[in-house]
Amino acid sequence: MDTFLEMQNALESLSNRIEQVEERNSELKDKVFELTQSNKDKEKRIRKYEQSLQEVWDYVKWPNLRIISVPEEEENSKSLENIFGGIIKENFPSLARDLDIQIQEAQRTPGKFITKRSSPRHIVIRLSKVKTKERILRAVRQKHQVTYKGKPIRLTADFSAETLQARRDWGPIFSLLKQNNYQPRILYPVKLSIIYEGKIQSFSDKQMLREFTTTKPALQELLKGALNLETNPGNTSKQNLFKA
Repeated sequence: MDTFLEMQNALESLSNRIEQVEERNSELKDKVFELTQSNKDKEKRIRKYEQSLQEVWDYVKWPNLRIISVPEEEENSKSLENIFGGIIKENFPSLARDLDIQIQEAQRTPGKFITKRSSPRHIVIRLSKVKTKERILRAVRQKHQVTYKGKPIRLTADFSAETLQARRDWGPIFSLLKQNNYQPRILYPVKLSIIYEGKIQSFSDKQMLREFTTTKPALQELLKGALNLETNPGNTSKQNLFKA
């Protein structure tokens, strides 16, 4: 009987210790979850602050135009304002007549301490009106090729480095969507919009597009490479839209 009671007490003690360990384990899991959630919240706040800063910087740059590939030697005889005026007259004579183009500031982008540059520094033109910049860019898109003294140059909107990278990141996705008639567009400054089932859908980043495609198998299959998506084994019989 004494041995039985000792065994019973030992079992009860062991059971109590197991319960304590399980409670402690549960507490640790709760703390890990809280820390993980806290880190995720911090990352979201950081991304939100970075995006806000990027939007503010792009807003500051909104009236700007960037001219690429104009030789720096041209400034020996002409001011940057005159060079810009010459580009407009050469490529868009009607705009030169109709628009009152007022320039607030014109400058070359800062050098990067490279003594021998393979290409000239860009010219940034700050216009007084955003509408003027938009009309010029619309004319650029329609003409396709812009020249200065007969030589090809580029005339684009001036964005922050982060926005330019984000726009470049949409490139492969944009091409696939265009090839398959989704009518993609890049909205100012970096949102991607498409026409899906007759409705306009817009996405500020790739994660939003990933979430959208989870319920759209055909679109998910199309973009799986560009978005690094994995498809289910049961989806192998779906049409391969890459060949469209």
